[in-house]
Amino acid sequence: MNPAVNQAAHVSEQYWRQKSGLKLKRLLSWTTIVLVLVISWRAAEIRPTAFFEPSAVASVVAFLRGLFPPDLSPSFLRVVGAAALQTLAIAIAGTALSIVIGMPLGMLATPTLWQRGVLVAGERPGASKLLLAGLSRATRALLGLLRAIPDLVWGLLFVVAVGLGSLAGTLALAVSYAGVLGRVYADVFEDVDQQALEALHATGATRTQVFLFAVWPQAAASISAYTLYSFECCVRAASVLGFIGAGGIGYEINISMRLFEYGQVLTLVAMLLGLVAATDAASRFIRRRLRANAPAGSLAHQRVEDEENPRPRRIFTSQVKRRVAPAVLTIVIAAGFYFVGFLDLVSADSGVLTRSARFVAKMFPPELDPVFLRSLMVPLVQTIGISVMGTLIVVFIGAALALPATSTVVFGEDDESGRRFFLKRSARRVVYYSARLVLNILRSIPELIWVLVCVLAVGLGPFAGTLAIGLHTGGVLGKLYAETLEEVPARPIEALRAAG
Repeated sequence: MNPAVNQAAHVSEQYWRQKSGLKLKRLLSWTTIVLVLVISWRAAEIRPTAFFEPSAVASVVAFLRGLFPPDLSPSFLRVVGAAALQTLAIAIAGTALSIVIGMPLGMLATPTLWQRGVLVAGERPGASKLLLAGLSRATRALLGLLRAIPDLVWGLLFVVAVGLGSLAGTLALAVSYAGVLGRVYADVFEDVDQQALEALHATGATRTQVFLFAVWPQAAASISAYTLYSFECCVRAASVLGFIGAGGIGYEINISMRLFEYGQVLTLVAMLLGLVAATDAASRFIRRRLRANAPAGSLAHQRVEDEENPRPRRIFTSQVKRRVAPAVLTIVIAAGFYFVGFLDLVSADSGVLTRSARFVAKMFPPELDPVFLRSLMVPLVQTIGISVMGTLIVVFIGAALALPATSTVVFGEDDESGRRFFLKRSARRVVYYSARLVLNILRSIPELIWVLVCVLAVGLGPFAGTLAIGLHTGGVLGKLYAETLEEVPARPIEALRAAG
């Protein structure tokens, strides 16, 4: 037979074999996906018909009627104000402690400082080098453990350890967000420009000097932005921890829900929405100021400003701001620690440290009885099912609300005459601000509050938890989608619009 024919037949056979293998892989992949979805559907006990059951409809209607009118009595407003201040104090103290814990852990978990890179390559091989590298890897694993355990679980542990109150919530936020911030700090330190490290290391600088004068100046802006975002998250998390007895708005909402005082619930939720909105607005303002000064650095920015505007009043105002801001920040943080009862923790007479040590000692050894381990299988499968189905709801809500909440998509360029029709412009504004409002409400109300509402709608069970996760995280993801779409370069969009 002709060799060319044999080669062509071999190539054809190989092609069809690869194509058949690819089809088989796709079939197996889709089969696995469908199987996971079916199992998750069953594990999460999804029942769409539950929304239309007469008892569920009656419960939701009664709940909505009970929300109005909200309780605006002076005595209850004083309770709401105190709860809001306590929530804010928990968030401030928890964020400050998480920075104190997370910063050194983040530095130690940075691979380019201890495991690889120019700083490590120049050191002599030895036990100290291996010890530092191993300690860095262990710290990175510790950060993963701290952030893997939800803050609500940390809250339960600290409530048992130190008792009910805002101190337990503060410690829970400190430990949980120390893991988050420590990992973020380590990643930011690792991603800085290595040329500055190499240049400073070549002059004989120590590792501490390299970090202070080469790593930190490049990472300071990103570190500040992530820390501010962490504070926003702590405000929302502090309200959740109140449901387990850690104080704050969540504690008051839990009491009002148990007493069926839904008018009080509406007042508390409105205060929570206002607190979260104010925190987000302040954080965005500070981040914008930091980004505006980041390219040239604060000192260079001030020097250029002084040269261009050498007015004594402006120079005096700038100097006052630089001196007053740290003092105000210190006072606010100190007040936060005071109001959460942090002095009880450091006081030797309080017995908090003794109770905490006794509680930790009782946690060991862990329970490994086979009967107990088998009993965890059903909750584990339910947890996975809730997460899978909740993620689908999150993606659907986020994708549905992201486009109408994106300003660059909703508000296009002016038409040829330079004006838009009034009704069309008004309709677009209504769509945009409505979508933004829905996203803010969804993400501002914690999951536990959504769970209480969903239990009224669909009853007890995993389905209520699935809906709660989908509603809250859908608001978070939708806002993230919208902000990401707004960062897309405008030129391609303008070109497509010009093409019709």
